[in-house]
Amino acid sequence: MASFICVSAVVFRNESGEVLTVRKRGTTGFMLPGGKPEEGEGAAATALREVYEELNLKLTKDDIEYMGTYVAPALNEAGFEVRAHVFEWQPADMGSFEMLRDLSPAAEIEEVLWVHPETGDHHNQAPLNTECVFRKLEKMPLQIEEPAAKNSQPQKSLAVFLGSSQGNDPRFSQVARELGGALAENNIALVYGGGRTGLMGELANGAHEGGGTVYGIIPRFMVEKEKAHTGISNLEIVSDMHERKARMASLADAFVALPGGPGTLEEFFEVWTWNYLQIHRKPVILLNVDGFWDPLLAMISSMQDAGFVNPVYMEKLKVVDSVEGLMNLLSK
Repeated sequence: MASFICVSAVVFRNESGEVLTVRKRGTTGFMLPGGKPEEGEGAAATALREVYEELNLKLTKDDIEYMGTYVAPALNEAGFEVRAHVFEWQPADMGSFEMLRDLSPAAEIEEVLWVHPETGDHHNQAPLNTECVFRKLEKMPLQIEEPAAKNSQPQKSLAVFLGSSQGNDPRFSQVARELGGALAENNIALVYGGGRTGLMGELANGAHEGGGTVYGIIPRFMVEKEKAHTGISNLEIVSDMHERKARMASLADAFVALPGGPGTLEEFFEVWTWNYLQIHRKPVILLNVDGFWDPLLAMISSMQDAGFVNPVYMEKLKVVDSVEGLMNLLSK
């Protein structure tokens, strides 16, 4: 069984869509800029520090966006695999590319190489690049938005995790539809799992009927099981559950969980953990419909009392008991 090396890395793409890769001194292969975390350091902080040390590029957390976590054979350590938290640099406008023109490799970096993820020569590229990142980028065309008009604000978005079944209490459906309508009314885009059944369908219909923007992300194998909602404004069919969650995370400015089952819990706990590990800084919220989440909150409190949950972890979780309370929280 292979041993793991945990790293953080950053994808830089230039105007032509080429990806920046680096070669360490004494090696022949190319990898993404990045490296291993220091003690107590979050994934995003590691990525920013390594980019500064290796390329003399000073970035902030607002300059990068979480892309996904990938596992692949290590390039320079035989018998090891890397578990890489990968972030992508977000250029503000075309002028941002100027800083990439004359990079100065530093620390152990000896050479930089730009390579296109689809048409470039992938010889001597790390498996993380060829097996994971480049394939992902093929589905993510580089888009540089024109500067926003003065005083205009980009549309915010909320990822909602909830059941694909109705549940036994009519209140669940009522609140899901109410939330969809509230998002539309407040010009907040909905990001959800793409289904048209159960609470998912109620939520999406509430947003769609209110004239809101709806992004549904559904894995191919779930299209029939959850009955993909073809009536929404944006439906994306992805390859698997991992890609679904990563895509939802990239689209969302905040996350909330409504009543649901094991899948809802799994999605909620992942984004909450990512927040704790500083992979993202987006709010994570529980909408506690009629006390639905009370047993879960009691369990988490018990885990904290037993010494398994840091109080900081608890502070990063917000709980509201109504759609109005959620809208008030998001407005802050």
